[in-house]
Amino acid sequence: MPRLLARRAAVYALLGLAVLIVAFPLVWLAATAVKSNGQIVDPSAPLWPTEVHWRNVPDAWRQAPFTRWFGNTVLFAAAATIGQLASGLLAGYAFAMFDFPGRRVLFVLALSGLMVPFTAIIVPLAQLLGDLHWLNTYQGLIVPNIASGLGTFLFRQFFLGTPRQLGEAARIDGAGEWRIFWRVYAPLARPAVAALGIILFLQNWNNFLYPLIVTDTTSMQVVSQGLSVFQAQMTQAAQYNLIMAASLITVVPVLLVAVAAQRHIVEGITLGAVD
Repeated sequence: MPRLLARRAAVYALLGLAVLIVAFPLVWLAATAVKSNGQIVDPSAPLWPTEVHWRNVPDAWRQAPFTRWFGNTVLFAAAATIGQLASGLLAGYAFAMFDFPGRRVLFVLALSGLMVPFTAIIVPLAQLLGDLHWLNTYQGLIVPNIASGLGTFLFRQFFLGTPRQLGEAARIDGAGEWRIFWRVYAPLARPAVAALGIILFLQNWNNFLYPLIVTDTTSMQVVSQGLSVFQAQMTQAAQYNLIMAASLITVVPVLLVAVAAQRHIVEGITLGAVD
């Protein structure tokens, strides 16, 4: 018993240390965001501010078009996530349930998108969007991101684990393939859709490189780009408190979503483990 208690205490201590390491940057960010500029540049100042300056947050918001940037980010992340879920759900169902010529080859091609680094296709992708006149447009932001090899793989694994007898019984009752998918199998995939949807939304929200290639105007930038531009401007003006306040503004929505949906995120991590 003492040995078991010692092991548990060691595990809890390691977990507590890991939590502190992960949480410290967030705590430091929140504390610095409400400091005065003098407190930030003072090396002897304590971690937590002696005087809280809540006005840093609204001041930072007024210094840049954060409303526009947040609107662009919500539109991009939501539309791309919905498209990735829909394409992944349909493709994963087809790869799992139907036997057609070239199925394995097509599945490998779908997965190849996960293996090729995005930096390897930046130039041809930018050239293609330029030829289509889709640079600095919403369709240029959204359309190339509506397919997901990850979604295809995870949903295929999920549907491989569902009983085939459900579809066969529906066919005996006269249901067509679309009705079988929509009425029988799609409801079973709701937990998987929720888990993967949250993961994809967070990835799209934090996406920086792709929007950086597609957009270069202030009105089309997403919040990750806007924060980078704002940081450069405020660094020149030595307004470090506003930089931290703006960083806090951009972190809070993602942090709230991640905390509220942590159970679904864990489910999404183990989703592809179905044999």
